[in-house]
Amino acid sequence: MVEVQSQNTSPKPVVIRRCTEVPMAVGSPTASEMRRRRRRHSRLMSNASSVVSAAAACIPASEKHKISNNEALMHMVKATIGGGFLAMPEAFHNIGIVMGVVGTIILGLSVLNMMSCIVRCSQTLRSGKYVDIILAEQNGNNTAAKVEDDKNNSKPRRRHSNQLVLPPMDYPDTVAAVFKYRAGGRFARFASFARDFTSTALVTTYYGVNIIYVCIVASTFKQLIDQYTADAAVDSWSHSIHGLSIRWYPIFVSVLIIPVGMVRLIKYLVPFSVAANACMLAGTAAVFYFIIFGDDRSDPLAPEEQAKLIVWPVTRWTLFAGSALCSLEGVGMLLHIENAMSRPLELAGPPAYTLHRSMVVIVVMNSALGLFGYLRYGDRCAGSISLNLPQDNRLSEVIKLMIALGILLTYGLQLTVTSDLAWQGLRSKFVKSIGGSADCNDAVEDDDSSPKMVTYYYSMRFFLIFGTIMVAVAVPDIGPLVSLVGSVGFSLLGLVIPVVMETVWYWSEEDDDSQEQDCWDGTTVTDTSTTAAVGGRPPTPVAVAAGGAERRSSSRGGGCRRVIRHVKNLILLLLGLLALVGGAFYNIRDIVARASGDGSPAPSI
Repeated sequence: MVEVQSQNTSPKPVVIRRCTEVPMAVGSPTASEMRRRRRRHSRLMSNASSVVSAAAACIPASEKHKISNNEALMHMVKATIGGGFLAMPEAFHNIGIVMGVVGTIILGLSVLNMMSCIVRCSQTLRSGKYVDIILAEQNGNNTAAKVEDDKNNSKPRRRHSNQLVLPPMDYPDTVAAVFKYRAGGRFARFASFARDFTSTALVTTYYGVNIIYVCIVASTFKQLIDQYTADAAVDSWSHSIHGLSIRWYPIFVSVLIIPVGMVRLIKYLVPFSVAANACMLAGTAAVFYFIIFGDDRSDPLAPEEQAKLIVWPVTRWTLFAGSALCSLEGVGMLLHIENAMSRPLELAGPPAYTLHRSMVVIVVMNSALGLFGYLRYGDRCAGSISLNLPQDNRLSEVIKLMIALGILLTYGLQLTVTSDLAWQGLRSKFVKSIGGSADCNDAVEDDDSSPKMVTYYYSMRFFLIFGTIMVAVAVPDIGPLVSLVGSVGFSLLGLVIPVVMETVWYWSEEDDDSQEQDCWDGTTVTDTSTTAAVGGRPPTPVAVAAGGAERRSSSRGGGCRRVIRHVKNLILLLLGLLALVGGAFYNIRDIVARASGDGSPAPSI
C-alpha cells in the first residue's frame, strides 16, 4: 500500500491510499483504528521489498536523511560489488582480452541507456499531466473530486510539471504504467501481464543471486578446510573431511545460512548490510592488491593464454555477456536509490548526471578486474576471483574469509526482496485458506498478524532457503551459474523489458519528447505564434511564419530521432535475445555436464 500526502495548502490534508481515503487530524482515532495503523505500519516495514532493498544498500528511508548525488553514486557502485563482479576474470576467459574490454564498454553503454529510460519514464509518470489520471484511477472518483476541489484553493499544477508529485514507483509498476498510459492506451490490456512478467523476472533473477551466494560461501569454506586438513593424521577426524566432495559443503554452511535468511525485520537486517559492505569493499581492494602486486609469480601464463586477444567461436561470447550483465546491472536497486535522493531529478538528468558518472566507475572497475585478473591467472580463473588467491598466504586466507562473510551477511537481505515479492502472490491464497478476504479491509489487517499467517510466511521463507541450498548441492560450480543468471535474468530486466517499454513510450508521434516536456527538463517546445500573443498582443504574420517553420523543423527532427531510437532499440533487443538464448543454452549444457560429475573442486593454484 503506497501513501502520499496531498501537495496542496488545504486546511484538511488528505492521505491518499490505493484502497481508501483516511482524513488526517479529524477527531481522535479509536483503539481499533490505532491497532490497524500499527499493524499496517509493521507490515509495510517488514514486507515492503523497496524498503528492504534500500536497506541492503544502506539507503536511508527517512525524509530527514536524504542522500546527496555523490552518495547515490557510491550506492550504485556498491550494488555491483558481489558475485558477478568477482566473476569478471572468468568472463574474460570466454571472450579474450581485447573483446573483453570492448564488450564491457558496449554492454555498459547499453545498460546505461536502458536504466536512464527506466528513470525518465518513472519520473515523467509521477509528474505533470499523469498525476491526476493515476490518482483518479487509484483512489476512485471521490478522491479525484477532492483533488479537483483542492486545486481550486491552491496554486494550479502545470500540465508539464517538473516536480515529482506521486510517490516512487517500483520497477514492475513503472512498466505497467507505461503500457497503460502511453501510446494512447493501445497497449493498456497488456499492463497487468507486463507487471506480472517483470515481477516474476525479478523474483527468479534475485533468487538465482542467492544460489550464487551459497555456492561462493561453500566453495570458499571447502578451499580453506582442505588447506588446513592436508597434513592431518590418517586416523583423525580432520583427515576424513579432507578432499570431501563440494556437494556436502552447501549443507554444512546451511547451519549459518538458515538463521541469517530467516531474519525478517529491517531493523535487524541493516547491521548485517553494514558489516557486509565493509567486508566486500575491503576484500575487493585486497584482491586488486594481490593481482597487481602479489608475489605469486611461480606459474605464469602460457603463451597461448597470452595470445588470447579474441576468443573464437563467437558462441562463447554469450557466456561473457551473461557474466558481464550480472556484474553491470543494478536495475533492482535503481529506483530505490532514486527514492532516497534529495534531488532525484539529477539521477539521470542535468546537472549532476549521477547515473552516468556511476556507470563510468562501474565499467572501469569491471574492465580492470576482468583484464588484470585474466592476465594474472589466465584460463585458471575461477567463478570467483577470490578462489584464485594463493592458498599459503595468511592475508589471502583472511581476504577469502572476509568476502565469504560479506556475501553470507548479504544473503538475508537479498532473500527478503525475493520472499516479499513471492509473498504478494501467495498471501491472498493463504488469507482465503483461513476464511479471510483479500480486500483492503480490517480482516486482512488482523490476518497479517495472526499466528497462522506468520507461520505461513516463515514456512515459505524456509522453503526458499532450502531451495537455494539444494540447487547449490546439485550445481556447485559458480561460473556457469553467474553466467546463467546474467544471461536470463539480467538480459530480461536490463535490456529486453526496458527496450519494449521505451518502444511503447515513443510509439506514436505525439509521444515524442519534442512535443512534451520531460520532467527533468525545464523547457517545453511551444508555438511561437502563441508566445507572441501573450499580453493581449495578436500574433504577427512573421511570428506565425516562424512558428510554422519551427513546427516543420521539429517534426523533421522528431522523425529522425524516432527512426534512430527504433533502430537502436532493435539492436539492443537482438543483443539481449542473443545473450538470453545463447547464454541459457550453453550455460545449461555446461551445468548439466558438470552436474553429472562429482562437482567442481576448487582450482589448484
